[in-house]
Amino acid sequence: MLPLQKATYACLLFCMILCLIIYGKGFLVPVILAFVLWYLINAVNQLIRMIPSVGTKAPSGLTLAIAAITVLMITVSAGSLIGQQINAMVATAPDYRVNLEQQLTRILGGIGYRQPVNLQSITSELDISSYLGSLLSSFSAIARQFLLVLLYTLFLLVEQHTFSRKIAALRLNKERKMKLAEVLDKINRAIRTYIGVKFAASLATGLLSYVVIQLAGVDFALFWAFLIFVFNFIPTIGSIAATLFPSLIALVQFEYLTPFFIVLVGVGAIQLVIGGLLEPRLYGNALNISPFVVVLTLILWGLLWGIVGMLLCVPITVIMITLFAQFPTTRPIAVLLSQRGRV
Repeated sequence: MLPLQKATYACLLFCMILCLIIYGKGFLVPVILAFVLWYLINAVNQLIRMIPSVGTKAPSGLTLAIAAITVLMITVSAGSLIGQQINAMVATAPDYRVNLEQQLTRILGGIGYRQPVNLQSITSELDISSYLGSLLSSFSAIARQFLLVLLYTLFLLVEQHTFSRKIAALRLNKERKMKLAEVLDKINRAIRTYIGVKFAASLATGLLSYVVIQLAGVDFALFWAFLIFVFNFIPTIGSIAATLFPSLIALVQFEYLTPFFIVLVGVGAIQLVIGGLLEPRLYGNALNISPFVVVLTLILWGLLWGIVGMLLCVPITVIMITLFAQFPTTRPIAVLLSQRGRV
C-alpha cells in the first residue's frame, strides 16, 4: 500500500472515530458506563473469591451473582439517599437565599458599603431553587439512563465467559496471542491500580470530610461527602470544587464565618494530604501520564461528554497510551502523552 493511501485511510479512520465520539454520545456513554460497572462487579467478585472459605468452594457463577447484587444494592441505596438529600435542599433553598443576602450585607458593610443587599437587584439569574430543581431533574434523568446501563451490564456478565473463546477463535499466531495478552494485561493492571487507589482515596476523603462537615454543623453533610467522593475522581479541578461547595453552603447557612473556615481549612487539608501526598505514592509507576496531558484530556472529554467524560478521562488516556505504543506509526503520540517519555 502506498504511503499516500495509508495517510488517506488513517485520516478517514480518524474522522470516523471523531464523529462517533461527538455525535454518538447518547449511545457510547451508557455502553462505557456499563463496562465500568461490569469491571467493578468483577473486581468485587475477585475480592469475594479471595476469602479462604469461599474462593475454593463456591461456584464462580454464585460469587459473581453475589458481587453484582452487592454493587447494585450499594448503587441504588446511594442514589436513593442522595435524591432525598437534594429534595430536602430544594425545600430549604429560600432560607439559604435570605442568609446569603445577610452575609453579603455584613461583608460589604465591613468595607464601608452600608446599603442592604438584594440578590434580585444584583442579578435576575441567581435562583437557588431553580438550580437545585435542575440538579434534581438531572439526577432523575441519570436514574432513568441507569436502567439502560444495567441492561448492557447484564449482557456483559452473561457473555464474559465467552471472551477467551472469541479471542482463541481469531486464530492468531503464538507471537500475536502473547502480544495481545500482554497489552490487555497492561491495560487491566493500570486501570485496576487507578480505580483501586482512587476509590480508596476518594472514600477516605469523603468519610473524613463528612466528619469535618458534620462537626461544623453544615446541613446535608451526607450529600456533600458523597459529592466530594465523586468529584475526587475528576483530576485537578474536582478536589477544588469538592472543597468550595460545602464551604459556600457553610457561608450562607450561618450568620458567622467560623463554620465556613472550619470546612474550608478542614476539607482542604484532607484533600491536600490524601490527594497531594498519598495518592502519587500509591500509584507508583502505574500511571505514566503527563500532568499537562491530564488537564488537556480533562477539558477535552469534559467538552465532549460532560461530567462522565471528566470522570473517565484518565482511564481513557491510559488505554490510548497503551494502544498507541503498540504500533510504530502511533508510538510517537504515546511518547508525547506519557510522563517520562518511556512507553
